[in-house]
Parts: sequence; structure tokens; C-alpha cells
Amino acid sequence: MRRTGLTFLTLVLVSVALLIADHVAGLGWARAAWNWATVPLQRGLSGSSTELGRLWERWQKAAQLQAENEQLKETIAYLTLENRRYQEIQRENEQLRRLLGLQERYPDLVLLYAEVVGRDPSGLQQVIRVAWSAPAGKTVVVRKGMAVMAPAGLVGRVVRVYGNAADVLLITDVTSAVSAVVQNPDRPTGLVEGRWQAGSRLRMRFVPPEAHVSEGDWVLTSGLQLPPFQEEAVPAGLPIGQVLRVSKTADLHQELELVPAADLDHLERVMIVLGTR
Repeated sequence: MRRTGLTFLTLVLVSVALLIADHVAGLGWARAAWNWATVPLQRGLSGSSTELGRLWERWQKAAQLQAENEQLKETIAYLTLENRRYQEIQRENEQLRRLLGLQERYPDLVLLYAEVVGRDPSGLQQVIRVAWSAPAGKTVVVRKGMAVMAPAGLVGRVVRVYGNAADVLLITDVTSAVSAVVQNPDRPTGLVEGRWQAGSRLRMRFVPPEAHVSEGDWVLTSGLQLPPFQEEAVPAGLPIGQVLRVSKTADLHQELELVPAADLDHLERVMIVLGTR
């Protein structure tokens, strides 16, 4: 590297000396000889300059492409986030439409919209917590025993109230019991109990042995009040579940295994039945 620099400096000094000598003494032949000797060097320097220019252009293009790539990544990330937000809004709107549709399906019921804000993380109890905002200018009274619904059917009953929030015992809990009727021509009645902690979802007991029940039949709330008659009666006609299996018990009654009508594992919004009109 040092040798190259010294050679270049020597050539520059010799060129300057020859120019002065040519100007003073008219040594045109020396200048011509010098030009002939240094043409390869001049071409090499010119070629190096051109190559450096190309390398510079390539570097600028690479830097520009990298900047555009980063901008595209940011745009894709933003659009992905917006798409997820839009999908979430669509899902929420669909849920709200289905909940509002309950009022059209059950015009005789007074319903209160509530959001699920908690769930027992231990799994020892099938309990969710819901919260609501009272409509402007209206007083809302939620009491123990009131039914809670999802668009597909019965969810459970209120067991504790805390101001504008309440705990709801799901119908799948082993301590839950609802009077029910099978939706078929025989209309047999019985008691639907939760069986979640026992390895299944719902069980309908005390179905008369002579009643005709088939797999796929729907089971609805009967509207009958259960002893000790201290809680609100669940309105009649609310879907509880569908018959999955029919079996006989030791006392010859029929016992039905049910699949819940509502998806109780993914509840986000519900309706509390405040009463009838």
C-alpha cells in the first residue's frame, strides 16, 4: 500500500517537472514519451473510478431496497393488527345480534345484558361472574335464583349478587338442578342435574319409564319451581340440552345424558332473565 502511494507521488512529481521543462525548454518529445508511458496508468485510474461509481450505485440501491423492505414490514404488521381488530369487532357484533335476537324470540321475558368478567380458575366449581350497567334512568334488581341465558339456551342461575355483578352457577355444576321437560309428544318431565365434575355434562333423572324418549330429542325448562321454593322459577321453554343417550335406572326410571345447548366453556356475553312481562 505504501509502495503504491510512493509510486503515484513520484509520477505526479515527474509529470510536473516535465511540464515545467517543456514550457521552458520546449521538450515536446519528453512530454510525448511521458504520455505514452503513463497511458496504462491513466486508463487504470479511469477504470477504477468507473468501478467505484458502480459500487456506489449498487450500495445506494441496496440501501433503498432495505428501507422499502422495512417499510413494507411495518405496513404488513399494521394491516395484520387492523384485520384482527376488525375480526374481533365482527365477532362481538355477531354475538350482540344473537343476544338481541333473544328478546325477539322471547318477547314475554325481561332481559338484562351482562358481560362475563370472571370464571373459577380452579375448576372445582362451574361458576362464572357477570357484570352489567343499568340502563339510563332505570333501576335494575338482580336476585338470587334468576335464570341466565345465552343465545343457544340456558346457562345457569344467579347464586350471589354484588351490586352490579353476580356469580352464576352453570347448569353443568353438580349442585345445579333445573326442572325440565322433553320436547316430544309424550312431554315427560324430570330433573336436570349437572355432572361436569363427575365426568359428563348433564343428566336428566326421574323420567317416567313408560315415556318415549329418543336420542336427539330436545330438553327444555318446564317452568316448575323446585323445593324449597325459595328461589325464582326458571321460565318455561328455554333450551337446556339435547339427548345423547337413554338408559334405565334401578328403580326403572329412565335416565338421560344430555349435551348442553349453550357452549358453556366459551361464554363472553349473556342475558339475565329479570322476569316476565
